[in-house]
Amino acid sequence: MDIVTEVKRAGGVATIRLQSGEEIKAPSALYLERKVRAGQALDGDAYRAFIRDKGYPHALKAAVDYLALRERSEKEIISRLKRVHYHEMTIAKVMETLDLHHLYSDERFAENWVHRRAKKYGKRRIAMELAQKGVKGQTAQQALDTLETEDELSAACKQAEKIAKRVKGDRQKLMQALVRRGYDWALARKAAQQALGDGEERNE
Repeated sequence: MDIVTEVKRAGGVATIRLQSGEEIKAPSALYLERKVRAGQALDGDAYRAFIRDKGYPHALKAAVDYLALRERSEKEIISRLKRVHYHEMTIAKVMETLDLHHLYSDERFAENWVHRRAKKYGKRRIAMELAQKGVKGQTAQQALDTLETEDELSAACKQAEKIAKRVKGDRQKLMQALVRRGYDWALARKAAQQALGDGEERNE
């Protein structure tokens, strides 16, 4: 047995510090089910087993609530549950349940992400974002392929018109800003030409 010296709760996590110097991190939902207080004797191993064995319904609810806001990638869901310190076995079981009931799909997420982000960004930027969300390879490419070149150009032109005002018509800065948004140079050039009202390049 050990003695609890301090309990702090922040960001959905309860941190339990023990006299031995150990720390136990528990999801707040589980901590509220079995609270401990400073000065209380605690079997650290038993408390960790409680977190492992009783976490599933809480973790599943957290995942479903997270998905209710918008489509999520597999990596996003796992990262969310890890952040509040659900046990890895609990997370694996939750992901199996979500997959069984088709509650998440990297394919659905990728297509949804592409069409939301394409209003402001080009394919290169969106591809990078998908990779950061854990979606890459064929799944990401298939979603990107649903974005028509004409739609990407139209979005780039709208962004170029806004940026042109900010950079006071400086063509080079305008094109650089569009490239940073993920548009390739050829498309950035076309959008810049339209925003500046001519079809000729000039040196600023």
